[in-house]
Amino acid sequence: MKKLLSLPCLFSLLILSAAACAMAPETTQTTALVPSPESSPTAEPLLLTPVQSALAPGNPTAAPLDDILKLHTVTFDTADDATISGEFYGSGKTAVIFSMMGNCKPGWSDFAQLTAAQGFLTLTYPWRGCRAGSVDEALIQKFLEDTRAAITFVREQGADKIILVGASLGGAASAKLAVESRASGIVILAAPPSISQWDFEIQSADLNTDIPKLFITAENDKTVPAGATRDLYDLAAEPKEWQTYPGSAHGTDLFEGEIGTELQQRILDFILKVSPGGK
Repeated sequence: MKKLLSLPCLFSLLILSAAACAMAPETTQTTALVPSPESSPTAEPLLLTPVQSALAPGNPTAAPLDDILKLHTVTFDTADDATISGEFYGSGKTAVIFSMMGNCKPGWSDFAQLTAAQGFLTLTYPWRGCRAGSVDEALIQKFLEDTRAAITFVREQGADKIILVGASLGGAASAKLAVESRASGIVILAAPPSISQWDFEIQSADLNTDIPKLFITAENDKTVPAGATRDLYDLAAEPKEWQTYPGSAHGTDLFEGEIGTELQQRILDFILKVSPGGK
């Protein structure tokens, strides 16, 4: 499986590259983003990966690298007096909230850093029911209160706009709160329209908003079948987009596969379309 390049690793590579360039006399290193003279005049420019674009020299939307890499551990309280601990990155007037899957597997940290590099404030957090190596079935059913608290927290940090991004259970929370939160956009990975054993159901009224919406799933997802995510998509008002990828990976596990970088770019393009440069 192809591993994604983390920002700290890329930072180290950039430092080494800079040192090597400094040792070469009278040499200026440049990165060609357009075809060379020998290329066909109709050739497309070289596309940068999301991580490269976030750190590209001269990118006016990129935050200072030190700020991107700096993790702020924050806590915030829910309306029913639970305390949630989260990872907080970047700054800006648009906040992107990344809500994790119900198995409590942290899957958004790298992408939260990457998004912060484009001029956004980002937050990702575990559910109150997440425990070391296990999930408290009773506590995690209060997931909506946790997401509501995350929304309140980023608004208290000065966010004027909010984009909700969630996978599986996090996607269900994002969908359920799309109207209530006055979100500016939502991204949902592999989420069902209902959880019958918890008496939880998303209604069309919850998604009856004209904000941009992106729904993503793997064609053979065995945890939340693609058809279930499609049912959720069908509940949503326009504008909305549907994206499938090959394979059976579920939610943020898609980042660990061959399409990981492509998926990063797809979501990042959507976020930047909703709020260019975090504005």
